[in-house]
Amino acid sequence: MGTTGLSITLANSIIGVGILAMPFCFQQCGVLLATLILLLMGLVSRLCCYFLLKSALLARRRNFEFLAFHVFGTAGKFGVEVGIIGFLMGTCIAYFVVVGDLGPQIISKMFNINQSDMLRTSIMVIVSLVCVLPLGLLRNVDSLSNVSAATIGFYFCLVMKVIAEAASVLLEGDWQSRVQMWRPAGVLQCVPIFSMALFCQTQLFEIFESLPSLSLEKMNLVTKNAINICTGVYFTLGLFGYIAFNAQEISGNILMSLSPTMASDVIKLGFVMSLAFSFPLIIFPCRASLYSLLYKKVIIIKNMYFFNKMFIFQR
Repeated sequence: MGTTGLSITLANSIIGVGILAMPFCFQQCGVLLATLILLLMGLVSRLCCYFLLKSALLARRRNFEFLAFHVFGTAGKFGVEVGIIGFLMGTCIAYFVVVGDLGPQIISKMFNINQSDMLRTSIMVIVSLVCVLPLGLLRNVDSLSNVSAATIGFYFCLVMKVIAEAASVLLEGDWQSRVQMWRPAGVLQCVPIFSMALFCQTQLFEIFESLPSLSLEKMNLVTKNAINICTGVYFTLGLFGYIAFNAQEISGNILMSLSPTMASDVIKLGFVMSLAFSFPLIIFPCRASLYSLLYKKVIIIKNMYFFNKMFIFQR
């Protein structure tokens, strides 16, 4: 897979449920302050990725677990494994919560049936068996390039829908008076959202191993392109979502503020499917940490082979 495909795959792993809170963050912080925080978090994320990859190459370690083992020993490796597994399982739970919240609304409206706990459970089980499980059993991220491209395409459709919602407000000409530019009171509330919305470190080594040659320069380019794509999507959605719905208190889920039309239902359904197709990018690093935790001896042998391979490419 080329750098473009890997950039799209990494961007798909970055964009998640955090995209729904961008208009809320812009309303809480103001347009200018929110933009500055978003750019700053993008720079911080790129620096974190660079230092992680640089340290891994210098130490000849293939992932978080063995990098922690190299620095902190067995206790550090165990702590990182447990931390990554817990964090990614929490992310999967968050994805399932969104699927369980949006799915029944769409299905009940499409088929004119009542919402119930049974419907919610059935939708989550079907999504798990039909989408999450088959994709989660793939060997590596190379197989997800087409799915990731389709998912990124959907996010652009969501952005266009929000821009269309903001068009009527923009045509009125007085939207500037209703939009705040600088509101420091919302910084503490929104900085964690911005930082987690651009978080991609757990998927970094999975993407790195998919490169044809283990090059720090190429991987930096992949990371830069992915974060730039996500920053552009977040900024556009946050700005126009704030403009479109600033007359009301914007919730942390912008999909709930869309006008009740068929297009909005299609967007919600597309978002549910995009989350389902993004599950493997969460499952892969979680699976790798579980494997490292449970099969230490096998991992050590494979890691020694990877060290030699990495050293040859560096030479």
